[in-house]
Amino acid sequence: MKSMVQVRKAPGNISADARTINGVHHTLSVWTDKDAMRAYLTADAHLEAMRLFPRIATGKVVGYPAQHAPDWSEVHAIWLERGRAV
Repeated sequence: MKSMVQVRKAPGNISADARTINGVHHTLSVWTDKDAMRAYLTADAHLEAMRLFPRIATGKVVGYPAQHAPDWSEVHAIWLERGRAV
């Protein structure tokens, strides 16, 4: 929850949302540029969550440049196809 508060206030964030799809928690954030996204990923609540992640969960991440954000109906397929295990 702290990471979601952080992302919504982060410079360069356009949008952020989270949903559970087929029992898997997904987050979707859209950024103005890669530098803004990286600044968020390596700071505060998100950094702490990533440090704890290996002890509490498993998962995949996907990041890529695009002309538009994927619709939630596309997110699970993109995650399955492009996801990188963390």
